[in-house]
Amino acid sequence: KSDRTYIVLERNLPHNEIQAFLDKYQYHNGFAVERRIQRNYPFGELTGQLIGFTDTDNHGIVGMEKELEPYLCGSPGWQITLKDGWGRLNNRPDLPYQESTDGNDITLTIDYEYQTILYEELMNAFTNHDADKAMGIIINPQNGEILGMATIPGFDPNNPMNYPVSSQINRVVTDIFEPGSTFKIITATAAFDRNRIQPGDIIDCENGHISVGKHIIHDHKKYNQLSFAEVIKKSSNVGTIKVAQKIGRDEVFNYARRYGFGMKTDIQFPGEQEGIIHPLKEWGELALAQAAIGHGICVTALQLAYAYAAIANGGYLIKPQLVKSIQTKDGITLYENKSQYIRRVASSETMQTMRELLRLTVQSGTGLKAEINGMAIAGKTGTAQKVTETGYSQTDYVATFVGFFPANNPKLLCVIVVDNPKGIEHTGGNVSAPILRDVFARIVNLSDDLFFPEDRFQAPDINIAEYNSEKQKPSYRTVTTAPNNSRVQLSSYQYSKQMPDLKGKTLRQAIAILQTLGVDPDINGNGVVVSQYPPKNTIISTNTDCRIVLQPREIQFD
Repeated sequence: KSDRTYIVLERNLPHNEIQAFLDKYQYHNGFAVERRIQRNYPFGELTGQLIGFTDTDNHGIVGMEKELEPYLCGSPGWQITLKDGWGRLNNRPDLPYQESTDGNDITLTIDYEYQTILYEELMNAFTNHDADKAMGIIINPQNGEILGMATIPGFDPNNPMNYPVSSQINRVVTDIFEPGSTFKIITATAAFDRNRIQPGDIIDCENGHISVGKHIIHDHKKYNQLSFAEVIKKSSNVGTIKVAQKIGRDEVFNYARRYGFGMKTDIQFPGEQEGIIHPLKEWGELALAQAAIGHGICVTALQLAYAYAAIANGGYLIKPQLVKSIQTKDGITLYENKSQYIRRVASSETMQTMRELLRLTVQSGTGLKAEINGMAIAGKTGTAQKVTETGYSQTDYVATFVGFFPANNPKLLCVIVVDNPKGIEHTGGNVSAPILRDVFARIVNLSDDLFFPEDRFQAPDINIAEYNSEKQKPSYRTVTTAPNNSRVQLSSYQYSKQMPDLKGKTLRQAIAILQTLGVDPDINGNGVVVSQYPPKNTIISTNTDCRIVLQPREIQFD
C-alpha cells in the first residue's frame, strides 16, 4: 500500500520483458507501462565527472548535466486517452495532446583524444604512486578552451550508484590545496613588472635558510649566491622570500589577485571554489614569506592553469571556455563561445622573461623530468606539505607541475596534481613532471601541427619568377589548397611517377605527397612512416596499390 496514486514496480525493463508483461496482463486493470527516455553515456569513466548524470526523471544532478539542465531538458509531451470497460486504452486523435520537444545539442571544447591520454596517464600515476587522488587539465592558453579535464578515481555515469559520491566530484574545479613553488611566479612577475629586479641580479640565499620572526624557513638544498633566474630554476625558498620582502606585501598580494587567485574563474561548471587568500591586512611578516613560496594560501588546479595561461599568452587572464556551442535541433545557434579577456596581468615583456625562466626550469632545473629532447617545454614544479589538524604533515604531500608547449609560442598548457603520492619520491619534479611529459609526448604524436622541434625555423618568402603559362598544360584537379597568408610546405620531389621515399614522414606529409601522384594509400598505424610499398623509385601509376605503415615518432626523454 502507498499514499501515492501509483507505485513503480520496475524501471528500465528490456523490451522483451515489457512485451511479456503486456501479453500476460493486457486485460487486467490497474497496470500501466510508461516509456521513458534514458540518458546513455558512451564514454563512461573517461568523462564521468565532467558530463555528470541525471536522476530517474532525467534532471541533471551533477556535472554539465546539472549546469546545462535548462538547455538539455526539453519539455515532455502529454495526451488525453480513454479507457473502455476492459481497461483497454483508446487513443482518439480528436482529443487534446501536446508533442514533446527535444532539448538542445551542446558541443563541448573537450578533445576526445586529449581527454583519453590525460585520463590514462593520470590513472597510471594514481596506481604507480598509490596516491589518494590525481587530477589534471589541458587547455589552449591562447583562447581559454579546455581540451581535457579528468580526476582519478572516477566513476561510470551509466551506473553512478555503484560508486562512492566522492568519486563523482570534478576536483579540478572543486578541490583547493596549497600550490607550493608553482606560486613563485607571483613574486617573480611582480618583481619584473615593477622593474625591481633583473634575471641576472644576485641573491644571497644564506646557505639554505632564512629567519622570519621566530620561524626558520629552509631550502631543499643549501644555496649561497644565486642569480634570480637560478632562484626560480632551482626553486629556492630563501631567494624567493628575499625578493618578496624587497617588493613588499602590497605588490605580492596585488599580483596574486591580478592572476585570478582568491576568486572564481566563472567557469560554466557547478561547485567551483574560489580558493583562499587572506585579506591584506592580515599579512604580517610570516604570511608574506609563506605566500611567496605557496603556503598559507589555497588554489584550485583550474586557477593554476589560467594563471600560467597568462604567462603563456603574453599577459592576459582569460575566462575558461568549456562549452563550444549550443544549437537547437533545427540547427539554430543559441550560443557560440568566444575568447574573453578579463584583464592584463603584466606586460608582454615581463611575460616573455617569465617564459624564458620557466623554460630554463625544465631544461636544467627542478622540472628536468618534464623535458623532451628537442622540444621546448616550459614549466614549474610545486611540492606542498598537506595541512593537518595540528599543522603541516611531515609525510603527506601534494605534488604539482604546470607546463606549456612550445615555450616560445604556447599552444597547449597542462596542470598535473597528485595528492599524497606514496614512496620515496613525492615532489612535483619527480612525480608530476614525468606525467606531463608523457601526456605531451603522446599528444605530439597525434598531429604534425604540434611537433615543434627547437631547431625548426621559418623559411623566407619564396617568389616564383620567369613563369611562362603558355608552356603549362591546364590543371583538371586541385590537389590541395591553403588560405591566404598561411604557411605552405614546398618539397623538392620531382613528381615523375616514381614512388618517393616516405620513411620518416608524418601521415599528413605522406598523404600530401601521394595525392600529387594521384595515389590513394592504405594506411596502417599512426605517427611517422616506417615502411612502404612499393619501395622508393618504383615506377607507379594512379592504379598502383600503395601501403604505408606508421609508428609513433621516437621521442627521447632525459
